[in-house]
Amino acid sequence: MFSSKSVIACAAAAALGFGGVATQAAQVNVGAFGDYGWKADDVRNTSGMDLVGINNTNAGKPGQTPTAADDLAIATQIQFVAGPSGSTYGGAVSIDGTSSNSGKSNYSVIDTASGFGTGASLLTTFNATYEWYGQPNPTTRTLAFKLGIQSTSWGTGAGQSQEGFTATRSGESAWDLVLVHVPATSDNAWSTVSVDHDSGTWALYRQAGNTFFPVPSATPQTLDQWNTDSTFGPLLFGSGAKVTSIQFGLGSSQKNSISYVDYLQTNLLNGGDVINYVPEPSILGVAGLAASALLMRRRRRA
Repeated sequence: MFSSKSVIACAAAAALGFGGVATQAAQVNVGAFGDYGWKADDVRNTSGMDLVGINNTNAGKPGQTPTAADDLAIATQIQFVAGPSGSTYGGAVSIDGTSSNSGKSNYSVIDTASGFGTGASLLTTFNATYEWYGQPNPTTRTLAFKLGIQSTSWGTGAGQSQEGFTATRSGESAWDLVLVHVPATSDNAWSTVSVDHDSGTWALYRQAGNTFFPVPSATPQTLDQWNTDSTFGPLLFGSGAKVTSIQFGLGSSQKNSISYVDYLQTNLLNGGDVINYVPEPSILGVAGLAASALLMRRRRRA
């Protein structure tokens, strides 16, 4: 089976009339686990059991063996679909809160080597825009946009945040603090959200079970306001801090809800160009066959 990327590249080559490889457009299309690094993290089923897949999980849970069965289970909670009509680009990644408050679904991209940007850059050049759709059933829910940070205290040595600590959830080995933006609800409608250093508020959380840091304030604040916090400002934005995880997620206690993301555009990824979530290749193939059949019928009538 072709990946969504190869299908799009071939289509571009045909459209341009090239006999060779087409030059890839700035926009990238994500339609399968692994495309441009996007996979699942901290996904739990209706029983609250952690799901760690061989192929579909970014950063596994220490001590838990990844399985193909968990890959299949993850793929039922995070899917690449046509999505509700009316979005900017069409298609979406759907994120399912499951039928239980014990369930959870997170979709993320991770870079623990160089990171996606420095903590300091979040106060200057950072921007992000995304389009999402909430499908409540029946209760209103909202999708979170998250930035995982390796703080200035990151490390396993004495006096560092990972000293003697092992992450208890998949994905949380990539960061020690996470900023969480929860937008206004968008029930049965597409909504465009834009955030930067002084637009949009963020809650702050530490790794589950790690008491190295004090409990952050429960009041969401802008990034500029977090910078003035005497404890967490230097940890998040000081020299050496970096963004290592970017996520969309429906947390626990958000049962019976599905959220859709049409696209994400942020200076932290893809050079600031659009990341477009598209239906998986099999769906694209069905759509292509339907279009071909329609064209043939029209030609016969002509």
